[in-house]
Amino acid sequence: MNNDLCPLQELFAGDELPIEFILSYLHKRNSPGIQAFLVNKLYNTTIQDISFCFPQLLAMAWQREDYGAYSRFFIDIAKKNYVLGVKMYWTIQAEMQKRASNKKIESISHDLEKVIVQGHNPLFSQEIPCDIKDFNTIKAEYFTEQFKLAHTMVKISILLIRETLDKDTTLKAYITHLDTWLKDTRFWYSRKNSEYVKQLFRGIVLPLDLNETIDQIVRIPSEEAKCFKTKARVPYKIILETVSMTEKDPISLDDQVIENPPNDYLDNLSVDSDSIIDKESVRFEGIEEYVNRNFEDDKGVFNPVIDIENIANDPWGERWKETKIRIKQTSPFGFYNTWNAKAYIIKGHDDLRQELLAMQIIKKSKEILDQGNVGVYLRPYEIMIVSDNSGIIECVPDAVSLHTIKKHNNALPQFFINYWGSKFEEAQKNFVESMAGYSLMCYILNLKDRHNGNILLDSDGHIIHIDFGFFLTNSPGKLNMESAPFKLTREMIELMGGYGGEMFNYFKILFYQGFLILRKYAGELTLLIEMMLPGDNLPCFYDPNRAVKDFKARFCLDLSDEQCLRCVEDLIKVAAENWRTQQYDMFQWITNDILY
Repeated sequence: MNNDLCPLQELFAGDELPIEFILSYLHKRNSPGIQAFLVNKLYNTTIQDISFCFPQLLAMAWQREDYGAYSRFFIDIAKKNYVLGVKMYWTIQAEMQKRASNKKIESISHDLEKVIVQGHNPLFSQEIPCDIKDFNTIKAEYFTEQFKLAHTMVKISILLIRETLDKDTTLKAYITHLDTWLKDTRFWYSRKNSEYVKQLFRGIVLPLDLNETIDQIVRIPSEEAKCFKTKARVPYKIILETVSMTEKDPISLDDQVIENPPNDYLDNLSVDSDSIIDKESVRFEGIEEYVNRNFEDDKGVFNPVIDIENIANDPWGERWKETKIRIKQTSPFGFYNTWNAKAYIIKGHDDLRQELLAMQIIKKSKEILDQGNVGVYLRPYEIMIVSDNSGIIECVPDAVSLHTIKKHNNALPQFFINYWGSKFEEAQKNFVESMAGYSLMCYILNLKDRHNGNILLDSDGHIIHIDFGFFLTNSPGKLNMESAPFKLTREMIELMGGYGGEMFNYFKILFYQGFLILRKYAGELTLLIEMMLPGDNLPCFYDPNRAVKDFKARFCLDLSDEQCLRCVEDLIKVAAENWRTQQYDMFQWITNDILY
Protein backbone atom coordinates (compact mmCIF):
# COMPACT_ATOMS: atom_id res chain seq x y z
CA MET A 1 0.00 0.00 0.00
CA ASN A 2 2.86 2.36 0.87
CA ASN A 3 4.41 1.73 -2.55
CA ASP A 4 1.10 2.71 -4.15
CA LEU A 5 0.80 5.78 -1.95
CA CYS A 6 4.20 7.34 -2.71
CA PRO A 7 3.42 8.27 -6.34
CA LEU A 8 0.06 9.67 -5.20
CA GLN A 9 1.72 11.82 -2.56
CA GLU A 10 3.84 13.41 -5.27
CA LEU A 11 0.87 13.75 -7.61
CA PHE A 12 -1.27 15.33 -4.90
CA ALA A 13 1.36 17.68 -3.53
CA GLY A 14 -0.13 21.09 -2.78
CA ASP A 15 -3.34 22.17 -1.15
CA GLU A 16 -5.49 23.69 -3.89
CA LEU A 17 -6.32 20.71 -6.06
CA PRO A 18 -9.53 20.64 -8.14
CA ILE A 19 -12.13 18.49 -6.47
CA GLU A 20 -12.76 16.67 -9.77
CA PHE A 21 -9.13 15.51 -9.69
CA ILE A 22 -9.54 14.10 -6.17
CA LEU A 23 -12.87 12.45 -7.01
CA SER A 24 -11.45 10.70 -10.06
CA TYR A 25 -8.83 8.96 -7.94
CA LEU A 26 -11.30 8.21 -5.16
CA HIS A 27 -13.35 6.41 -7.79
CA LYS A 28 -10.40 4.49 -9.25
CA ARG A 29 -8.42 3.53 -6.15
CA ASN A 30 -10.31 1.68 -3.45
CA SER A 31 -7.66 0.47 -1.00
CA PRO A 32 -8.38 1.84 2.50
CA GLY A 33 -5.06 3.68 2.88
CA ILE A 34 -5.35 5.45 -0.45
CA GLN A 35 -9.00 6.26 0.20
CA ALA A 36 -8.08 7.84 3.55
CA PHE A 37 -5.27 9.83 1.93
CA LEU A 38 -7.56 11.13 -0.81
CA VAL A 39 -10.45 11.94 1.52
CA ASN A 40 -7.99 13.96 3.60
CA LYS A 41 -7.32 16.08 0.50
CA LEU A 42 -11.01 17.03 0.41
CA TYR A 43 -10.50 19.19 3.49
CA ASN A 44 -8.79 21.77 1.27
CA THR A 45 -11.76 22.11 -1.09
CA THR A 46 -14.60 24.60 -0.66
CA ILE A 47 -17.85 24.05 1.19
CA GLN A 48 -19.67 24.75 -2.10
CA ASP A 49 -17.72 21.98 -3.86
CA ILE A 50 -18.44 19.51 -1.06
CA SER A 51 -22.13 20.39 -1.15
CA PHE A 52 -22.24 19.94 -4.93
CA CYS A 53 -20.63 16.50 -5.02
CA PHE A 54 -22.01 15.11 -1.75
CA PRO A 55 -24.29 12.54 -3.52
CA GLN A 56 -21.19 11.08 -5.19
CA LEU A 57 -19.20 11.06 -1.93
CA LEU A 58 -22.07 9.33 -0.17
CA ALA A 59 -22.22 6.72 -2.94
CA MET A 60 -18.49 6.09 -2.45
CA ALA A 61 -18.91 5.72 1.32
CA TRP A 62 -21.77 3.30 0.69
CA GLN A 63 -19.62 1.09 -1.52
CA ARG A 64 -16.31 1.09 0.38
CA GLU A 65 -15.69 -1.57 3.00
CA ASP A 66 -13.61 0.84 5.08
CA TYR A 67 -15.81 3.91 5.33
CA GLY A 68 -14.18 5.48 8.39
CA ALA A 69 -12.41 8.24 6.45
CA TYR A 70 -15.70 9.33 4.88
CA SER A 71 -17.52 9.26 8.21
CA ARG A 72 -14.88 11.43 9.88
CA PHE A 73 -14.91 13.83 6.95
CA PHE A 74 -18.70 14.24 6.96
CA ILE A 75 -18.65 14.86 10.72
CA ASP A 76 -15.86 17.44 10.46
CA ILE A 77 -17.71 19.26 7.67
CA ALA A 78 -20.89 19.30 9.77
CA LYS A 79 -18.89 20.87 12.60
CA LYS A 80 -17.58 23.48 10.19
CA ASN A 81 -20.89 24.27 8.49
CA TYR A 82 -24.14 23.48 10.29
CA VAL A 83 -26.35 24.11 7.23
CA LEU A 84 -24.39 21.66 5.08
CA GLY A 85 -24.48 19.19 7.97
CA VAL A 86 -28.28 19.26 7.95
CA LYS A 87 -28.33 18.90 4.16
CA MET A 88 -26.02 15.88 4.35
CA TYR A 89 -28.07 14.27 7.11
CA TRP A 90 -31.36 14.61 5.21
CA THR A 91 -29.75 13.20 2.06
CA ILE A 92 -28.42 10.20 3.99
CA GLN A 93 -31.84 9.64 5.55
CA ALA A 94 -33.43 9.66 2.08
CA GLU A 95 -30.95 7.02 0.92
CA MET A 96 -31.59 4.85 3.97
CA GLN A 97 -35.34 4.91 3.37
CA LYS A 98 -34.88 3.47 -0.12
CA ARG A 99 -32.23 0.85 0.63
CA ALA A 100 -31.97 -2.32 2.67
CA SER A 101 -30.49 -1.96 6.13
CA ASN A 102 -26.83 -0.95 5.96
CA LYS A 103 -24.94 -0.73 9.24
CA LYS A 104 -22.13 1.51 8.04
CA ILE A 105 -24.46 4.15 6.62
CA GLU A 106 -26.66 3.89 9.70
CA SER A 107 -23.50 4.51 11.73
CA ILE A 108 -22.60 7.57 9.63
CA SER A 109 -26.14 8.88 9.99
CA HIS A 110 -26.09 8.38 13.76
CA ASP A 111 -22.70 10.08 14.17
CA LEU A 112 -23.75 12.96 11.94
CA GLU A 113 -26.96 13.53 13.86
CA LYS A 114 -25.02 13.42 17.12
CA VAL A 115 -22.56 16.12 16.05
CA ILE A 116 -25.38 18.29 14.64
CA VAL A 117 -27.39 18.09 17.85
CA GLN A 118 -24.72 17.66 20.52
CA GLY A 119 -21.54 19.01 18.96
CA HIS A 120 -19.78 21.94 20.61
CA ASN A 121 -19.73 23.91 17.39
CA PRO A 122 -22.03 26.95 17.06
CA LEU A 123 -24.95 26.63 14.69
CA PHE A 124 -24.14 29.57 12.49
CA SER A 125 -20.59 30.62 13.38
CA GLN A 126 -21.71 32.91 16.20
CA GLU A 127 -20.43 33.21 19.72
CA ILE A 128 -22.56 31.34 22.24
CA PRO A 129 -23.46 33.37 25.33
CA CYS A 130 -24.97 30.49 27.31
CA ASP A 131 -23.56 27.40 28.99
CA ILE A 132 -22.97 24.36 26.81
CA LYS A 133 -25.67 22.22 28.42
CA ASP A 134 -28.39 24.72 27.60
CA PHE A 135 -26.94 25.24 24.16
CA ASN A 136 -27.15 21.54 23.33
CA THR A 137 -30.83 21.60 24.25
CA ILE A 138 -31.37 24.61 22.01
CA LYS A 139 -29.51 22.91 19.13
CA ALA A 140 -31.62 19.78 19.45
CA GLU A 141 -34.84 21.78 19.48
CA TYR A 142 -33.79 23.91 16.52
CA PHE A 143 -32.84 20.81 14.52
CA THR A 144 -36.28 19.38 15.29
CA GLU A 145 -38.02 22.57 14.14
CA GLN A 146 -36.06 22.51 10.86
CA PHE A 147 -37.16 18.95 10.22
CA LYS A 148 -40.74 19.79 11.17
CA LEU A 149 -40.98 22.77 8.80
CA ALA A 150 -39.53 20.98 5.76
CA HIS A 151 -41.48 17.76 6.26
CA THR A 152 -44.75 19.58 6.89
CA MET A 153 -44.38 21.50 3.64
CA VAL A 154 -43.95 18.32 1.60
CA LYS A 155 -46.63 16.52 3.63
CA ILE A 156 -49.12 19.19 2.56
CA SER A 157 -48.36 18.37 -1.08
CA ILE A 158 -49.25 14.72 -0.45
CA LEU A 159 -52.40 15.56 1.52
CA LEU A 160 -53.64 17.68 -1.39
CA ILE A 161 -53.64 14.65 -3.72
CA ARG A 162 -56.94 13.42 -2.28
CA GLU A 163 -58.48 16.88 -1.97
CA THR A 164 -61.53 16.84 -4.26
CA LEU A 165 -62.80 20.38 -3.74
CA ASP A 166 -60.87 23.62 -4.18
CA LYS A 167 -57.22 22.61 -3.81
CA ASP A 168 -55.98 26.21 -3.78
CA THR A 169 -58.30 27.19 -0.93
CA THR A 170 -57.27 24.13 1.06
CA LEU A 171 -53.60 24.87 0.36
CA LYS A 172 -53.96 28.45 1.60
CA ALA A 173 -55.54 27.14 4.82
CA TYR A 174 -52.63 24.75 5.34
CA ILE A 175 -50.07 27.50 4.71
CA THR A 176 -51.90 29.87 7.07
CA HIS A 177 -51.54 27.26 9.82
CA LEU A 178 -47.89 26.71 8.91
CA ASP A 179 -47.14 30.43 9.05
CA THR A 180 -48.96 30.67 12.38
CA TRP A 181 -46.81 27.84 13.71
CA LEU A 182 -43.70 29.72 12.53
CA LYS A 183 -44.89 32.84 14.35
CA ASP A 184 -45.85 30.96 17.50
CA THR A 185 -42.47 29.22 17.57
CA ARG A 186 -40.78 32.61 17.42
CA PHE A 187 -42.79 33.96 20.34
CA TRP A 188 -42.43 30.78 22.40
CA TYR A 189 -38.65 31.00 22.32
CA SER A 190 -38.62 34.75 22.94
CA ARG A 191 -40.32 34.43 26.37
CA LYS A 192 -37.44 33.57 28.64
CA ASN A 193 -34.32 33.05 26.58
CA SER A 194 -31.19 35.02 25.79
CA GLU A 195 -30.98 37.45 22.89
CA TYR A 196 -29.01 34.82 21.00
CA VAL A 197 -31.82 32.27 21.27
CA LYS A 198 -34.47 34.86 20.42
CA GLN A 199 -32.56 35.79 17.29
CA LEU A 200 -31.97 32.13 16.42
CA PHE A 201 -35.67 31.24 16.59
CA ARG A 202 -36.76 34.40 14.82
CA GLY A 203 -36.95 32.11 11.80
CA ILE A 204 -35.99 28.66 10.56
CA VAL A 205 -32.98 28.06 8.32
CA LEU A 206 -33.36 25.36 5.66
CA PRO A 207 -30.42 24.05 3.58
CA LEU A 208 -31.86 25.43 0.35
CA ASP A 209 -28.57 27.02 -0.69
CA LEU A 210 -25.15 27.62 0.81
CA ASN A 211 -24.56 31.32 0.44
CA GLU A 212 -22.26 33.28 2.71
CA THR A 213 -25.36 34.94 4.12
CA ILE A 214 -27.50 32.57 6.19
CA ASP A 215 -31.16 33.43 5.72
CA GLN A 216 -33.94 32.61 8.17
CA ILE A 217 -37.46 31.88 6.96
CA VAL A 218 -39.59 34.33 8.95
CA ARG A 219 -42.90 34.36 7.08
CA ILE A 220 -44.86 32.33 4.51
CA PRO A 221 -47.65 34.48 3.02
CA SER A 222 -50.54 32.10 2.40
CA GLU A 223 -52.20 34.34 -0.20
CA GLU A 224 -49.24 33.71 -2.54
CA ALA A 225 -49.53 29.90 -2.42
CA LYS A 226 -50.70 28.17 -5.59
CA CYS A 227 -51.28 24.56 -6.65
CA PHE A 228 -50.10 23.12 -9.95
CA LYS A 229 -52.30 20.72 -11.85
CA THR A 230 -50.91 17.26 -12.61
CA LYS A 231 -52.55 13.86 -12.90
CA ALA A 232 -50.77 12.09 -10.06
CA ARG A 233 -49.41 14.75 -7.71
CA VAL A 234 -50.10 18.22 -6.38
CA PRO A 235 -46.90 20.23 -6.31
CA TYR A 236 -47.42 23.77 -5.16
CA LYS A 237 -45.63 27.10 -5.18
CA ILE A 238 -44.95 29.14 -2.08
CA ILE A 239 -42.98 32.28 -1.34
CA LEU A 240 -40.64 32.29 1.64
CA GLU A 241 -39.75 35.60 3.27
CA THR A 242 -36.28 35.67 4.82
CA VAL A 243 -33.95 37.91 6.78
CA SER A 244 -30.25 37.44 7.43
CA MET A 245 -29.34 35.57 10.60
CA THR A 246 -26.83 38.29 11.49
CA GLU A 247 -29.22 41.26 11.39
CA LYS A 248 -30.39 42.41 14.78
CA ASP A 249 -34.08 43.10 15.37
CA PRO A 250 -34.62 46.83 14.68
CA ILE A 251 -37.69 46.87 16.94
CA SER A 252 -39.74 44.43 18.98
CA LEU A 253 -42.12 42.61 16.66
CA ASP A 254 -44.90 41.83 19.11
CA ASP A 255 -45.66 41.24 22.77
CA GLN A 256 -47.78 38.18 22.13
CA VAL A 257 -47.38 35.48 24.77
CA ILE A 258 -47.55 31.79 23.87
CA GLU A 259 -48.28 29.60 26.89
CA ASN A 260 -47.70 26.19 25.26
CA PRO A 261 -45.22 24.92 22.67
CA PRO A 262 -46.72 25.30 19.16
CA ASN A 263 -46.50 21.62 18.20
CA ASP A 264 -50.00 20.19 18.04
CA TYR A 265 -51.08 21.22 14.55
CA LEU A 266 -48.00 20.06 12.68
CA ASP A 267 -47.68 16.87 14.71
CA ASN A 268 -51.28 15.92 13.95
CA LEU A 269 -50.90 16.21 10.17
CA SER A 270 -50.80 12.66 8.84
CA VAL A 271 -50.55 11.14 5.41
CA ASP A 272 -52.77 8.19 4.58
CA SER A 273 -50.98 5.51 2.57
CA ASP A 274 -53.95 5.57 0.20
CA SER A 275 -52.76 9.01 -0.91
CA ILE A 276 -49.75 7.44 -2.58
CA ILE A 277 -50.33 6.97 -6.29
CA ASP A 278 -48.00 5.44 -8.84
CA LYS A 279 -47.32 8.65 -10.72
CA GLU A 280 -45.79 6.99 -13.78
CA SER A 281 -48.67 4.57 -14.29
CA VAL A 282 -51.12 7.47 -14.12
CA ARG A 283 -49.18 9.92 -16.28
CA PHE A 284 -48.46 7.42 -19.05
CA GLU A 285 -51.62 5.37 -18.93
CA GLY A 286 -52.44 4.33 -22.48
CA ILE A 287 -49.02 5.09 -23.92
CA GLU A 288 -48.37 1.51 -25.13
CA GLU A 289 -51.71 1.34 -26.90
CA TYR A 290 -51.04 4.74 -28.47
CA VAL A 291 -47.60 3.68 -29.71
CA ASN A 292 -48.89 0.42 -31.16
CA ARG A 293 -51.66 2.29 -32.96
CA ASN A 294 -49.65 5.23 -34.27
CA PHE A 295 -46.06 4.06 -34.74
CA GLU A 296 -46.58 1.23 -37.21
CA ASP A 297 -45.44 3.51 -40.03
CA ASP A 298 -44.39 7.12 -40.42
CA LYS A 299 -47.57 8.62 -41.82
CA GLY A 300 -48.67 12.23 -41.60
CA VAL A 301 -49.55 13.90 -38.34
CA PHE A 302 -52.90 15.37 -37.40
CA ASN A 303 -52.46 18.91 -36.09
CA PRO A 304 -55.26 19.96 -33.73
CA VAL A 305 -56.85 23.35 -34.25
CA ILE A 306 -57.38 24.91 -30.82
CA ASP A 307 -59.70 27.87 -30.59
CA ILE A 308 -58.56 30.10 -27.73
CA GLU A 309 -60.61 33.09 -26.68
CA ASN A 310 -59.45 36.01 -24.56
CA ILE A 311 -55.88 36.16 -25.86
CA ALA A 312 -53.54 37.24 -23.05
CA ASN A 313 -51.21 40.11 -23.88
CA ASP A 314 -48.75 39.24 -21.14
CA PRO A 315 -48.60 35.57 -20.07
CA TRP A 316 -46.07 36.32 -17.30
CA GLY A 317 -48.31 38.76 -15.46
CA GLU A 318 -46.77 40.50 -12.47
CA ARG A 319 -42.97 40.35 -12.63
CA TRP A 320 -41.04 38.85 -9.76
CA LYS A 321 -39.41 42.18 -8.94
CA GLU A 322 -42.85 43.76 -8.60
CA THR A 323 -44.12 40.81 -6.55
CA LYS A 324 -41.30 41.23 -4.05
CA ILE A 325 -42.00 44.96 -3.69
CA ARG A 326 -45.70 44.28 -3.12
CA ILE A 327 -45.07 41.59 -0.50
CA LYS A 328 -42.44 43.67 1.29
CA GLN A 329 -44.83 46.62 1.64
CA THR A 330 -47.30 44.54 3.66
CA SER A 331 -44.86 42.28 5.48
CA PRO A 332 -44.16 42.80 9.20
CA PHE A 333 -40.53 42.04 8.32
CA GLY A 334 -40.32 44.50 5.44
CA PHE A 335 -38.35 47.01 7.50
CA TYR A 336 -35.36 44.66 7.86
CA ASN A 337 -32.40 45.73 5.72
CA THR A 338 -31.74 42.13 4.69
CA TRP A 339 -35.38 41.24 3.90
CA ASN A 340 -35.71 39.03 0.85
CA ALA A 341 -38.22 36.67 -0.72
CA LYS A 342 -37.80 33.62 -2.89
CA ALA A 343 -40.29 31.29 -4.55
CA TYR A 344 -40.10 27.50 -4.34
CA ILE A 345 -41.97 24.49 -5.68
CA ILE A 346 -42.85 21.93 -3.00
CA LYS A 347 -43.10 18.36 -4.25
CA GLY A 348 -44.50 15.46 -2.26
CA HIS A 349 -44.54 11.88 -3.52
CA ASP A 350 -41.71 12.69 -5.93
CA ASP A 351 -38.16 11.35 -5.56
CA LEU A 352 -35.96 14.29 -6.56
CA ARG A 353 -32.59 12.53 -6.22
CA GLN A 354 -32.59 11.72 -9.93
CA GLU A 355 -33.53 15.30 -10.76
CA LEU A 356 -30.61 16.40 -8.60
CA LEU A 357 -28.21 14.25 -10.63
CA ALA A 358 -29.42 15.78 -13.89
CA MET A 359 -29.06 19.25 -12.38
CA GLN A 360 -25.47 18.43 -11.37
CA ILE A 361 -24.66 17.72 -15.02
CA ILE A 362 -26.36 20.93 -16.12
CA LYS A 363 -24.58 23.03 -13.47
CA LYS A 364 -21.19 21.55 -14.32
CA SER A 365 -21.86 22.01 -18.05
CA LYS A 366 -22.78 25.65 -17.50
CA GLU A 367 -19.56 26.19 -15.57
CA ILE A 368 -17.55 24.60 -18.40
CA LEU A 369 -19.35 26.52 -21.15
CA ASP A 370 -19.05 29.83 -19.32
CA GLN A 371 -15.32 29.30 -18.82
CA GLY A 372 -15.03 28.53 -22.53
CA ASN A 373 -16.90 31.75 -23.40
CA VAL A 374 -19.50 29.86 -25.42
CA GLY A 375 -22.56 32.10 -25.71
CA VAL A 376 -25.18 29.50 -24.80
CA TYR A 377 -27.73 29.96 -22.02
CA LEU A 378 -28.48 27.52 -19.20
CA ARG A 379 -30.43 28.30 -16.05
CA PRO A 380 -29.76 25.72 -13.31
CA TYR A 381 -31.88 25.80 -10.16
CA GLU A 382 -31.48 24.58 -6.59
CA ILE A 383 -32.94 21.27 -5.41
CA MET A 384 -33.20 20.23 -1.77
CA ILE A 385 -33.85 16.60 -0.85
CA VAL A 386 -36.24 16.30 2.10
CA SER A 387 -36.89 12.55 1.99
CA ASP A 388 -36.84 9.61 -0.39
CA ASN A 389 -40.11 10.80 -1.96
CA SER A 390 -40.16 14.55 -1.47
CA GLY A 391 -38.18 17.71 -1.94
CA ILE A 392 -38.11 21.43 -2.61
CA ILE A 393 -37.13 23.07 -5.90
CA GLU A 394 -36.20 26.67 -6.57
CA CYS A 395 -38.85 28.32 -8.73
CA VAL A 396 -37.49 30.02 -11.85
CA PRO A 397 -38.88 33.57 -11.75
CA ASP A 398 -40.74 35.22 -14.64
CA ALA A 399 -41.10 31.97 -16.58
CA VAL A 400 -44.17 30.08 -17.81
CA SER A 401 -44.50 26.85 -19.76
CA LEU A 402 -44.80 26.77 -23.53
CA HIS A 403 -48.13 25.06 -22.83
CA THR A 404 -49.29 28.26 -21.10
CA ILE A 405 -48.07 30.37 -24.01
CA LYS A 406 -49.95 28.08 -26.38
CA LYS A 407 -53.21 28.61 -24.52
CA HIS A 408 -53.33 32.11 -25.91
CA ASN A 409 -51.09 31.96 -29.00
CA ASN A 410 -51.18 29.26 -31.65
CA ALA A 411 -47.84 30.14 -33.25
CA LEU A 412 -44.69 30.78 -31.20
CA PRO A 413 -42.94 32.92 -33.88
CA GLN A 414 -45.94 35.23 -34.16
CA PHE A 415 -46.13 35.51 -30.37
CA PHE A 416 -42.50 36.68 -30.26
CA ILE A 417 -43.19 39.29 -32.93
CA ASN A 418 -46.37 40.53 -31.28
CA TYR A 419 -45.06 40.57 -27.74
CA TRP A 420 -41.52 41.91 -28.15
CA GLY A 421 -42.10 44.18 -31.13
CA SER A 422 -39.01 46.37 -31.60
CA LYS A 423 -37.08 44.13 -29.19
CA PHE A 424 -37.86 41.00 -31.20
CA GLU A 425 -34.26 40.45 -32.35
CA GLU A 426 -32.97 40.57 -28.77
CA ALA A 427 -35.61 38.07 -27.63
CA GLN A 428 -34.93 35.89 -30.68
CA LYS A 429 -31.19 35.87 -29.85
CA ASN A 430 -31.98 34.84 -26.28
CA PHE A 431 -34.20 32.06 -27.59
CA VAL A 432 -31.48 30.78 -29.92
CA GLU A 433 -28.78 30.81 -27.24
CA SER A 434 -30.99 28.93 -24.80
CA MET A 435 -32.09 26.49 -27.51
CA ALA A 436 -28.43 25.69 -28.17
CA GLY A 437 -27.68 25.22 -24.48
CA TYR A 438 -30.63 22.99 -23.69
CA SER A 439 -30.37 21.04 -26.94
CA LEU A 440 -26.85 20.10 -25.83
CA MET A 441 -28.16 19.05 -22.43
CA CYS A 442 -31.01 17.02 -23.92
CA TYR A 443 -28.53 15.25 -26.17
CA ILE A 444 -25.82 14.35 -23.67
CA LEU A 445 -28.35 13.38 -20.97
CA ASN A 446 -30.62 11.55 -23.43
CA LEU A 447 -33.41 13.60 -21.85
CA LYS A 448 -36.99 12.51 -22.57
CA ASP A 449 -40.55 13.60 -21.75
CA ARG A 450 -39.95 16.92 -23.52
CA HIS A 451 -43.53 18.07 -23.91
CA ASN A 452 -44.45 21.74 -23.67
CA GLY A 453 -45.36 21.49 -20.00
CA ASN A 454 -41.71 20.73 -19.23
CA ILE A 455 -40.24 23.61 -21.23
CA LEU A 456 -40.48 27.14 -19.85
CA LEU A 457 -40.17 30.47 -21.62
CA ASP A 458 -38.96 33.40 -19.55
CA SER A 459 -39.84 37.06 -20.04
CA ASP A 460 -36.54 37.66 -21.89
CA GLY A 461 -37.19 34.95 -24.49
CA HIS A 462 -35.03 32.12 -23.06
CA ILE A 463 -36.34 28.58 -22.94
CA ILE A 464 -35.61 26.61 -19.77
CA HIS A 465 -36.12 22.85 -19.49
CA ILE A 466 -37.47 21.44 -16.22
CA ASP A 467 -38.54 18.05 -14.81
CA PHE A 468 -35.81 15.48 -15.39
CA GLY A 469 -37.67 12.30 -14.58
CA PHE A 470 -36.49 10.50 -17.71
CA PHE A 471 -32.90 10.49 -18.93
CA LEU A 472 -29.96 8.17 -19.55
CA THR A 473 -31.65 4.75 -19.94
CA ASN A 474 -35.25 5.27 -18.80
CA SER A 475 -38.06 6.76 -20.84
CA PRO A 476 -41.84 7.24 -20.43
CA GLY A 477 -43.42 3.82 -20.41
CA LYS A 478 -39.95 2.37 -21.13
CA LEU A 479 -40.85 2.59 -24.83
CA ASN A 480 -38.32 5.19 -26.04
CA MET A 481 -41.09 6.96 -27.90
CA GLU A 482 -38.93 10.07 -28.31
CA SER A 483 -35.99 8.99 -30.45
CA ALA A 484 -34.74 12.44 -31.50
CA PRO A 485 -31.54 13.69 -29.83
CA PHE A 486 -33.42 16.83 -28.72
CA LYS A 487 -36.63 18.70 -29.40
CA LEU A 488 -36.48 20.90 -32.50
CA THR A 489 -39.96 21.51 -33.89
CA ARG A 490 -40.96 23.33 -37.04
CA GLU A 491 -42.05 26.46 -35.20
CA MET A 492 -38.80 26.53 -33.21
CA ILE A 493 -36.93 26.48 -36.51
CA GLU A 494 -39.22 29.18 -37.93
CA LEU A 495 -38.61 31.33 -34.86
CA MET A 496 -34.88 31.03 -35.57
CA GLY A 497 -35.43 32.30 -39.11
CA GLY A 498 -35.93 29.02 -40.95
CA TYR A 499 -33.36 26.53 -42.21
CA GLY A 500 -31.45 29.12 -44.20
CA GLY A 501 -31.80 31.89 -41.65
CA GLU A 502 -28.89 33.67 -40.00
CA MET A 503 -30.13 32.87 -36.49
CA PHE A 504 -30.59 29.18 -37.29
CA ASN A 505 -26.98 29.11 -38.46
CA TYR A 506 -26.08 30.86 -35.19
CA PHE A 507 -27.86 28.05 -33.34
CA LYS A 508 -25.84 25.43 -35.21
CA ILE A 509 -22.57 27.27 -34.54
CA LEU A 510 -23.32 27.56 -30.82
CA PHE A 511 -24.27 23.89 -30.62
CA TYR A 512 -21.02 22.91 -32.35
CA GLN A 513 -18.86 25.20 -30.20
CA GLY A 514 -20.54 23.99 -27.03
CA PHE A 515 -20.19 20.37 -28.05
CA LEU A 516 -16.43 20.76 -28.65
CA ILE A 517 -15.93 22.40 -25.26
CA LEU A 518 -17.96 19.78 -23.39
CA ARG A 519 -16.01 17.00 -25.14
CA LYS A 520 -12.83 18.27 -23.50
CA TYR A 521 -14.44 17.74 -20.09
CA ALA A 522 -16.27 14.52 -20.92
CA GLY A 523 -14.29 12.72 -18.21
CA GLU A 524 -15.45 15.10 -15.47
CA LEU A 525 -19.07 14.88 -16.58
CA THR A 526 -18.96 11.09 -16.92
CA LEU A 527 -17.41 10.81 -13.46
CA LEU A 528 -20.53 12.35 -11.89
CA ILE A 529 -22.53 9.52 -13.48
CA GLU A 530 -20.04 6.71 -12.81
CA MET A 531 -19.66 7.50 -9.12
CA MET A 532 -23.40 6.98 -8.62
CA LEU A 533 -23.31 3.39 -9.90
CA PRO A 534 -24.93 0.96 -9.49
CA GLY A 535 -27.58 3.64 -9.07
CA ASP A 536 -29.95 1.62 -6.94
CA ASN A 537 -33.43 3.16 -6.82
CA LEU A 538 -32.62 5.76 -9.48
CA PRO A 539 -34.73 4.94 -12.56
CA CYS A 540 -32.24 6.62 -14.91
CA PHE A 541 -29.94 3.65 -14.16
CA TYR A 542 -32.48 1.16 -15.48
CA ASP A 543 -29.50 -0.32 -17.34
CA PRO A 544 -26.51 1.08 -15.39
CA ASN A 545 -23.67 -0.19 -17.56
CA ARG A 546 -25.35 1.02 -20.74
CA ALA A 547 -26.12 4.35 -19.06
CA VAL A 548 -22.41 5.11 -18.64
CA LYS A 549 -21.36 3.56 -21.95
CA ASP A 550 -23.92 5.52 -23.96
CA PHE A 551 -23.23 8.74 -22.03
CA LYS A 552 -19.55 8.53 -23.00
CA ALA A 553 -20.38 7.58 -26.57
CA ARG A 554 -22.49 10.70 -27.07
CA PHE A 555 -19.33 12.82 -26.80
CA CYS A 556 -17.92 11.11 -29.94
CA LEU A 557 -14.43 11.04 -28.42
CA ASP A 558 -13.08 8.92 -31.28
CA LEU A 559 -13.80 11.68 -33.81
CA SER A 560 -11.72 14.70 -34.76
CA ASP A 561 -13.13 18.20 -34.37
CA GLU A 562 -13.75 18.30 -38.12
CA GLN A 563 -15.61 14.99 -38.00
CA CYS A 564 -17.64 16.30 -35.08
CA LEU A 565 -18.96 19.06 -37.31
CA ARG A 566 -20.60 16.45 -39.52
CA CYS A 567 -21.86 14.63 -36.42
CA VAL A 568 -23.49 17.84 -35.14
CA GLU A 569 -25.06 18.51 -38.52
CA ASP A 570 -26.49 14.98 -38.50
CA LEU A 571 -27.88 15.42 -34.98
CA ILE A 572 -29.63 18.64 -35.96
CA LYS A 573 -30.95 17.05 -39.14
CA VAL A 574 -32.42 14.10 -37.20
CA ALA A 575 -33.93 16.38 -34.54
CA ALA A 576 -35.49 18.88 -36.96
CA GLU A 577 -39.26 18.29 -37.29
CA ASN A 578 -38.74 14.74 -36.03
CA TRP A 579 -41.89 12.69 -36.56
CA ARG A 580 -41.63 10.90 -33.22
CA THR A 581 -41.27 14.22 -31.40
CA GLN A 582 -44.52 15.34 -33.04
CA GLN A 583 -46.21 12.08 -32.09
CA TYR A 584 -45.15 12.42 -28.45
CA ASP A 585 -46.47 15.99 -28.35
CA MET A 586 -49.74 14.72 -29.78
CA PHE A 587 -49.90 11.93 -27.21
CA GLN A 588 -49.46 14.45 -24.38
CA TRP A 589 -52.18 16.64 -25.89
CA ILE A 590 -54.64 13.74 -26.16
CA THR A 591 -53.96 12.27 -22.71
CA ASN A 592 -52.94 15.28 -20.59
CA ASP A 593 -54.29 18.29 -22.53
CA ILE A 594 -50.76 19.69 -22.97
CA LEU A 595 -50.78 21.95 -26.02
CA TYR A 596 -48.20 21.88 -28.79
